[in-house]
Amino acid sequence: MSGDSSGAAGGAPVTNDVSGAVSGTVVQAAHISHLHVHPGTRIALAGLPPSEAAFTGRAEDLARLAAALTTPRAPVTAVAGLAGVGKTTLAVRAASRFAGGVLFIDLQGYSDSPVQPAEALSVFLHALGVPGEHVPAAPAARANLYRSVLADRAEPVLVVADNASSADQVRPLLPGGGAHRVLVTSREVLGELGAHQIRVDVLPPAEAEELIRAAVRTRVPDRVLDGPVAELAALCGHLPLALGIAAALLAEDADLSVHDLVGMVTSTTDRLDGLAYGEDFAVRAAFELSYQRLGEAERRAFRLLSLNPGAQTSAEAVAALVDEPVAKAKRLLAALKRAHMVEPAGPGRVRLHDLLRIYAAECRVRDEPDRETPFERLLDHYVSTARQAVPQWVEVERPNLVAVIEVADDDRAVDLAVAIGEASAPTTRWDDWESTYRHALAAARRRGRVRDEGLLLDKLAMLVLEQRRFDEARALCDLALTVHRAIDDRHGEAVTLNTMADLTLDQGDFGGAGRLYLDALRIFEELGDRRWQAVVLNHLGALNCRESAFRNAGIALRASLGIYREVGDVHDEAKVLTNLGNLALRTGDLAGARRLSVRALAAFRAAGDRLGTAKALVNLGIVHERVHMVEKAREYWTEARDAFRGFGDRESAGHVERWLAELDGQR
Repeated sequence: MSGDSSGAAGGAPVTNDVSGAVSGTVVQAAHISHLHVHPGTRIALAGLPPSEAAFTGRAEDLARLAAALTTPRAPVTAVAGLAGVGKTTLAVRAASRFAGGVLFIDLQGYSDSPVQPAEALSVFLHALGVPGEHVPAAPAARANLYRSVLADRAEPVLVVADNASSADQVRPLLPGGGAHRVLVTSREVLGELGAHQIRVDVLPPAEAEELIRAAVRTRVPDRVLDGPVAELAALCGHLPLALGIAAALLAEDADLSVHDLVGMVTSTTDRLDGLAYGEDFAVRAAFELSYQRLGEAERRAFRLLSLNPGAQTSAEAVAALVDEPVAKAKRLLAALKRAHMVEPAGPGRVRLHDLLRIYAAECRVRDEPDRETPFERLLDHYVSTARQAVPQWVEVERPNLVAVIEVADDDRAVDLAVAIGEASAPTTRWDDWESTYRHALAAARRRGRVRDEGLLLDKLAMLVLEQRRFDEARALCDLALTVHRAIDDRHGEAVTLNTMADLTLDQGDFGGAGRLYLDALRIFEELGDRRWQAVVLNHLGALNCRESAFRNAGIALRASLGIYREVGDVHDEAKVLTNLGNLALRTGDLAGARRLSVRALAAFRAAGDRLGTAKALVNLGIVHERVHMVEKAREYWTEARDAFRGFGDRESAGHVERWLAELDGQR
C-alpha cells in the first residue's frame, strides 16, 4: 500500500493498537510520508510436477513408499534404480498423496550442469515465503535459514530431491528435525544419507504391456493396439523409459503397427536406435549420463562385462576380465551396483539388464582398445576353474559354460568340455549339456585331439542313455570304443564298456550287462583307478539286486561305498546309498531303507543333484506307502515326478504318476 500521514494536531502522542489475527505487514509510526510496502512473498508448497496420466501398476512400490514416508524412524527415504526405471514418476505419485506441503526440485544430477545445493536452497526458501533480498549469499547461512523456517512450520513438509547424483548434493537440503520428511531419487545408492532404501526394478511383464497400451490410449483414445505388444514390452526390457518411447512412437504414427515396431527393434544392433523419440527422449542418452559419471576403472569393468556370454557374471570372472585381484573386482561391482549399472544376482554375482548389455557392448566397441585379451582371460578362467570344480559350481555356472563353449576357440572349447565332464555328471538341463558336448566333439575332431574325441563320445553316450535313447547310445558307444582301441586307450575303453553295460542292463539283458561290468572292472583294477572301480561296483551291485542276488549285491555295494569314503566323494557315495536303500527295500528292511534314503537325499540336495534327489525321493515314497503313510508317500512322489519332468525323463515321471494315481484310488 502507499499513503500520506501526519501526526495529531499539536504534536499529541500517537498510539497504535494491533489486535486479533494479523497477516502481512504491520506498520506502527507517528509521521510517515510516501510509504511503499510490497506484497509478501507467496508460499508455494504444492510444487510437484504433473503425475503421469498413464501411470500403471507399482502398487507394491507405492505401498512401501507410503509406509516409509509416515514412519518416524527414518525421515529420509531414498528411491534408487537404473536410468529410465521410473523413479521420478513413482516419487511424484507417492508425494501427491502426502498429508502436508511438498517442496520439489529436479537436481539434474547427471546433466552437464547439476543443480548446486545453494541454488536448491534458494528455490526452497523462496517457496517457503522468504523474500529474495532476505536469502543469504553464503551457502551455510542459507542452510541455517532453511532449517529454521522449516522448524517454525507446524504442518509437515515433504522435500522431494529428484535425480540426485551424490549425497553431497542432498545433505544441505535435509531439515533439522520435526515431522518433515525427505524423498530422494537417484540412480545410485546414497548410503551416506542413512536413508531408508527402496530399490525400484523394471516392471513385471503384464504391467509393462499395460503401460504401453495406457500411454497410447492417453494420447490417442480411439486407437486399439493389436499385435505382439507383450513381445514389444520384452524387447524394451520392461524398462518404463523404453516402454514410454515405444508408446510415443506408436501414438505419433497411426500407420506404424506394433508388428512393424517390433521388427524395428528386434535386432540388438538397432534396438537402442529404435528406442528414441527425439534427442532428449532416448534410452541410450539416459545410459550415457550414468556411464560418464563412473570412474574409469568402473567404466572399463562395465563395458567388459558384455564379453561374458551368459546372463550372470561372478566376481571371479570379472577379475579375469579386468585382470585384477578378486577383491578389486568385488569393489568395482559394488560401485556398479550402487550406480545401478548392474543388478545383484546372488552372492558375488551380477547381471546386466538386456538394454544395458547392448549399451555396454557399444561402449566396449567405442572405448575398449583390446577386446581379444580380456575375452581370452575369461575363457582361461572358466577352463582352469572347471578343472578343479565341484558339481555345485558347474551347475551354478551352467549358462555361462554352455554359452562360452559356443564362442570359444576349438582348443579351449574342448578343454572346457572335458573339464566339465570330469567335474560333474549332468544333473539338470540335459539339452544344454548335449549341445555343449556335441560342439566340443566337433572341435576335437577339427583339432585332431583323438583321446578327447573318445572321452566326449563317452560323455554323450552317458547323456543320451540317461534319456533312454538306446539306439543313439549304442552308436556312440561303438564309435567311442573304436577310437579308444585305435590309440590303445585302456582307460577310455573301460569307461565305454561300463556305459555299454548300463545300456545292456536297461534293455533287460542282465547276463550281458554283468559280463561287460566285469570286463570294465578288470581293466580299472589293472590300471589302479580306485574311483572308477567304485563306479562299476555300484552298478554291478544294482544289477545283482535286480537279479535278486542280494548277498552279491551287498558285497559289491559295500565295497563301492568303502572306496568312495576312502577318496572322500560324498556325492557319489549318495548314489551307493540309494542303491543300498533299494536293496533294503527288496529284502524287507523298511527302517534301513528309510535311513539310507534320507542320508542319500540330504547329500543329493547339498550337491544340487536333482536327478539323484528324485531317485532318493522315489525310495522314500515306497517306504512310506508300504507302512500306509499315504500322504507322506504322495508328498515324496509328487516332488520326484516333478523333478523327472524337469529333466524330460517322461518314462520315470510316468511310472511315478501311475503310483500317485494308485494312491488316489486308495482314498
